[in-house]
Amino acid sequence: MDDLNAFVIPQGCRIGRPLILKALTGSTNDDARLLASGGAGHGTTVLADAQTAGRGRLGRAWSSPSGENLYLSVVWRAGLDSIDPPLLALGAGLAVSEALDLFTPAPTAVKWPNDVRYHGKKLAGLLAEAIYRGSRANAVVLGLGVNVRGEVFPDSIRAIATSLRIVRGEDVVRAVVLTALFERLDGTLGQLCADGFGAIRQRLIDRCESIGARVTVGEITGVGVDLDAGGALLIRDDYGAIHPVRAGELR
Repeated sequence: MDDLNAFVIPQGCRIGRPLILKALTGSTNDDARLLASGGAGHGTTVLADAQTAGRGRLGRAWSSPSGENLYLSVVWRAGLDSIDPPLLALGAGLAVSEALDLFTPAPTAVKWPNDVRYHGKKLAGLLAEAIYRGSRANAVVLGLGVNVRGEVFPDSIRAIATSLRIVRGEDVVRAVVLTALFERLDGTLGQLCADGFGAIRQRLIDRCESIGARVTVGEITGVGVDLDAGGALLIRDDYGAIHPVRAGELR
């Protein structure tokens, strides 16, 4: 954990204040949800060296060995009176993709809504969980897993996952990657909350690999053609009809 212990929060960054570092936990998202429910402030972050019950979207397990990757969850409270939680998840996916571009030989891509991939293999994933008071969200926990130093993956994901170490052909210091992630998340989500989804929409479209690709979500199959003003993926089916998709597993 030496590289994580040496991490210094970037000056002026609102994320990671406070930063709670754990050698081992069940799930950083569970930890952050508990803290948020107890009143933890905006930017509170839980960072772990390893997890025993890490999870991704749709309840999938997230492999979380020690000493290899980044597992963190951020309590986000700013702007929730004007920004829906799903848009925060989209913005976070964009921010992570742009941050990881600093460490990859070629640009990363976003698979809608927020998986970050490199040459078709998953490099990072994000899980956003809203905490509601009545009918309104008063916090969103943004859970993030980034494959940094790992080279061996479980059989179930070996064919579809990669890491920064693999794509670079050399080791990467986790604290350096973490600095880039904090800066991009803080800046991009701050812009989203201040100026709305339109302020980041084109940046997301430009790196969304689901646009121009043939995709299936539920009973809908067609070509992804755009993102609407609410962040939905617009899919044109084989008959020319346009279907806005706001949630679901993209295949």
